[in-house]
Amino acid sequence: MKLTIGKKLTIGFLSVSVLLAGISILSFLSIKNIDESYSDLVDRRAVIVRHAMNIELDASREISSLRSVLLDEQGAADTLVETISKLDDHVNALEKLVIREELKAKIKELEVKNEDFKRESNEVIKLMEINPEEAKKYSVDIVMPIAREIRGIAEEMAIEQTVHMDEGSANSSKLVKSISFIVLTLSIIAVGLAVLIGFIMTRILTKPILALVEGASHIASGDLTQEDIIVKNKDETSVLANSFNKMKEQLRLLIGEVSADAEQVASTSEELSASAEQTSNATEQITAAIQDVALGSEQQVTNAVEASQSVAEISRGMNQAAISIQHVAELSSVANEKAIAGNEVVIQTVEQINLVQQSVTETGVVVNFLGEKSIEIGQIVELITQISDQTNLLALNAAIEAARAGEEGRGFSVVADEVRKLAEQSGKAAEQIGQLIQEIQTEASKAVQSMDYGSSVVEKGIQLVHETGKAFKDIVHSFEQVSADAQEVSAIVEQVNSSSQSMVTMIEQVAQIAEQSAGNTENIAASAEEQNASMEEISSSAEALSQMAISLQEVISKFRV
Repeated sequence: MKLTIGKKLTIGFLSVSVLLAGISILSFLSIKNIDESYSDLVDRRAVIVRHAMNIELDASREISSLRSVLLDEQGAADTLVETISKLDDHVNALEKLVIREELKAKIKELEVKNEDFKRESNEVIKLMEINPEEAKKYSVDIVMPIAREIRGIAEEMAIEQTVHMDEGSANSSKLVKSISFIVLTLSIIAVGLAVLIGFIMTRILTKPILALVEGASHIASGDLTQEDIIVKNKDETSVLANSFNKMKEQLRLLIGEVSADAEQVASTSEELSASAEQTSNATEQITAAIQDVALGSEQQVTNAVEASQSVAEISRGMNQAAISIQHVAELSSVANEKAIAGNEVVIQTVEQINLVQQSVTETGVVVNFLGEKSIEIGQIVELITQISDQTNLLALNAAIEAARAGEEGRGFSVVADEVRKLAEQSGKAAEQIGQLIQEIQTEASKAVQSMDYGSSVVEKGIQLVHETGKAFKDIVHSFEQVSADAQEVSAIVEQVNSSSQSMVTMIEQVAQIAEQSAGNTENIAASAEEQNASMEEISSSAEALSQMAISLQEVISKFRV
C-alpha cells in the first residue's frame, strides 16, 4: 500500500486527535458525574437537612406555644396553629425531595405525629376552658411527648443526611483525584505520541529532501554529471526525486540545444541587422505615401460635412414643405366640407325656388281667373245700370201717369218715387262697382305682369342656382383633387425627407469612415515611424543579440554535461 505524505500526516495527527478526543470525552463525563453528585449534595440533601432542622425547630416551637396556651397568654392559640401549619409545609416539602423508602416512612410518621399533635392540642385548648389543671396534666403526659418525638425524628433525619453529605463530598474528592490522574496520564501519553510521530515524520521527510538539496547544489554549480537520486519511500518524495532526475536530464539536453542555438543566433543576428536596414528604407517610403492618403481623407471629411449640412438644409425645407402641404390639405378638407354644405344649400334653394315658381304660377292662374270674373261682373254691373235706367224711366212714367190720375194715383206716385230713388241708388252703386271692377282689373293686369316678370326672374334664378350647384360640384371635385394631390405630395415629401435623412446618415457614415480612415492613416503613419524606429532598435538589438550569443556560449561552457 502506498502511503503518501498527506496520509502519513493524517494518520499521525488523527491518532493524536483520537487520544485527545478520548481525554476530552472522559473529562466531560467525569465532570458531568461530579456535577450530578454535587447537585445532589447541594440541591437535594442540603435542602433535606434544612427542612429537617426547620421541623425540629417547629417542634420546639409547638411545645413553647402549647406552654403559652397553658399559661393562657393572649394569641397563643393562633401561634400554635400557625406553627403546626408551618411544620406541615416542611413535611410536605421533604416528601417531594426524599428518594429512599426508609426516609419516606419517616416522613409519613412525621405527618401522623403532627396530625396527632394537632388533634391533641385542640383537646387541650378545649380543656383549658373547662379544667385548666387537667389540661396542663394532659399536655405534659400526652401532647408534649408527641412534639418531642417529632423533634427526635427530624433530628435523626438531619444527622443522617449530614453523614450522607460528608460521604458524598469525600466520594467527589476521590473521583476528582482519580479523574485528574487519568487525564494527566493520557495527556502525557498524547504528548509523547505526538513527539514520537513528529520525530518519525521528520526522519521520513528530511532524508530524501536533504538528498534533493545536495543534488540541487551540484546543478547550481554547473555539474550535471552526478548520479540519479534514489528514494525508497513510496510517497511524494519519491515522485519528487524522479521529477528532479528528469529535470536534470532535461537541463543536460537543454544546455546542449542552447549551445547549438547560440551559434545559430550569432549568425542570424547579422542577417537580421541587414534586413532591418532594408525594412527601414521601405518604411520611410510607406510613411510618405500614407501622409498623402491622410490629406485626401481630411479633404473627403470636409466635403462630407458640407454635403451633410446641405442635405440637412434640404431636409429642413422638406419638413417645412410637408407642414405647409399638410396645412393645405387640412384647409382643402375644410373647404371641401364647406363646399359640400353649400351644394346642399343650393339644392335646398332650388327646391324653394321651384316652390315659389309653382306658387307664382298658381297665383297667376288665380289672378287671370279673377280678371275674367271681374269682366263678367262688369257686364253684370252694366246690366244692373241698364235695369236701373229702365227702372228710373219706368218710375218717371209711373209718376206722370199718377199725376194724370189725380187723387187716385197719389199712392202710386209715392211708390213710383220710391222706385225712382231705388233706381238712382242702384245706378250709383253700379257705377261705384264699375269703378272698383275697373281698378281690380287694372291691378290684376299689373299683378299678372308682375307675376310674369317674377316667373321669368325665378326661371333665371333657377338657371343660376343650377349653374351655382354645378360650380359647387366642380369646387368639391377640385377640393377633393387638391386634397388627394396634397396627400400625395405630402407622402412624396415624407419619402424625400426620409431619403434625405438616410442620405444624411450615409454622409455622416462616410464622414465617419473618412475620419476613421484619416485617423487610421495617421496611426499607420505613426506605426510606420514606430516601425522605422523599431527597425533601428532591431538593428541595434541584432548587434546586442550577437554579443549575447557570444556571452551565452561562454556561460554554457561552464556546464559539464
